[in-house]
Amino acid sequence: MGLVLIALLAESGAFSSIAATSAVDSSPRPEVAQSVGRRYRHAERLMREGDYEKAAEAYRELLAKNPKDHPARLGLSYALLKLGNLNDAFEQAAEVLRQDPQSARARALIGLALLRSGIFREAAEAFAAALLLNEREAIAWAGLAEIDFFENRAELSYQRLRRATALDPNEPDYWIALGRAAARLERFREAAEYYEKFLAVSPKMDVERRERYRGLIAFYRALSLLGITHLHRIEGERTARIPFRLQRDRPFIQARAGNNVTLNLVIDTGASISVLSYEAAERLGLRPLARGGEARAVGGGGKFPIVYGLLDWLDLGDIRIFNIPIYIRTIHHTANPESEGDALRADGFLGLSVLANFRFTIDYAAQVLLLESDPLPPATVEAPVEEGSEIPFRTTNGGLVSAEVKLHNGEIVNFLIDTGASATVVGAHVVKKYNLEKHILPSPKIRVLGAAGVIENVDLILLPSLSMNSLEQRNIRAPVLDLGAVNESAGFMQAGILGGSFLKHFRVTFDFSRARLRLVPQTEAIRSSSEKPSEE
Repeated sequence: MGLVLIALLAESGAFSSIAATSAVDSSPRPEVAQSVGRRYRHAERLMREGDYEKAAEAYRELLAKNPKDHPARLGLSYALLKLGNLNDAFEQAAEVLRQDPQSARARALIGLALLRSGIFREAAEAFAAALLLNEREAIAWAGLAEIDFFENRAELSYQRLRRATALDPNEPDYWIALGRAAARLERFREAAEYYEKFLAVSPKMDVERRERYRGLIAFYRALSLLGITHLHRIEGERTARIPFRLQRDRPFIQARAGNNVTLNLVIDTGASISVLSYEAAERLGLRPLARGGEARAVGGGGKFPIVYGLLDWLDLGDIRIFNIPIYIRTIHHTANPESEGDALRADGFLGLSVLANFRFTIDYAAQVLLLESDPLPPATVEAPVEEGSEIPFRTTNGGLVSAEVKLHNGEIVNFLIDTGASATVVGAHVVKKYNLEKHILPSPKIRVLGAAGVIENVDLILLPSLSMNSLEQRNIRAPVLDLGAVNESAGFMQAGILGGSFLKHFRVTFDFSRARLRLVPQTEAIRSSSEKPSEE
């Protein structure tokens, strides 16, 4: 997509003064114009109702009668974006741009297709060009705001989304994005109000999302009734070193909560908020605070019911954290307790809503988690030269960490960094897109345990290499999974998940204040990628 966009911009110019091409060569007869008008109104009504498949059909019917009908083609592009058909959406908008270089809406839709595909630089350029042509193009304002959110500029994202919702208050996605930005800024009452506005304008047939956000509104209202305005309040020491036990390439720590109840928690950067099992919640006397909808996840039926709770406090070493929102849900295990011997069973998952309050390091060789609260400003100490490789990351809509990874074929793609996953995972859509079927192993088929349950008979792929910056691991065995649930909630395309099978070879530091990862190799499995692997 990026190369096509560059060619389009080169041909038409982001600042082109060429007059817009007329969408219709001559004025239609009055009765024809009335018929076309009725069809437009029908397509727009279908969009408002959330029936994007039928809306796309209606726009295609208009184009069948007049292929130069730019509004219909742009409407089709937007409907296809709603359906997740990114390539076709891009092509429809690009066709308009070829004929009308002054179309701000075409550039904005191209930007949105690129953004959803994870192509950030070109997306930002397309949005900026759209606003130069029309500063009231709401799609472009919202698109830039999403990029700000993904790149940890929450306040700027919030301000741009205020502009987008003012320009187009009937677009449900803008209210969700604004609520999300407000929540990241801990403006929970505002967030609830924005989600209420989403409910007011969203299609009634969008049942799943409406239920999810009703639950989130109930949770934020409950926080307000409890007088809680600040989550994850930290007291105690500025740093903590907590030993962990590595089991199936997942790090388990012990934490304390309630009346000194000990919890076995997985350090899980693949969880946006922390999780406790129903059994652990019962031991702590923890009751649900709100319920609503289902979360999309890998495994089983692809969903689990959302139940919110609030943990009063949690001790991590000598650091105490207050007011911790959690999911309470079933935690699936690989075997019965009797057959696991001395294996640990997780009481829950320590997610990023807690961990992101620290600069934290997972030292796999030493099996230690280091938490650093409020590190000293750089000017106050002489910064030592750090080892390893520093890698920028973005956060998804749910707050998960996503970084760029190079495949053996040279393609740069986005992977989630998930310490709670045992294995590195490759998306089935990536195997298809890059014709990687020849790397799938004929046997064995494996069993995968996800947040939503078990998946049987999963293919394994043998990737020649994966690289981050100059750090490379070769001959990686990875399950091939449908990541539709992951990508639906991420906001931009994820090609896979980097799990413990990759991460265990490093000391990994997450610095959310700078949106940077630092990887320090600790085993011989990691080498410099300057030597090219075989692509056979």
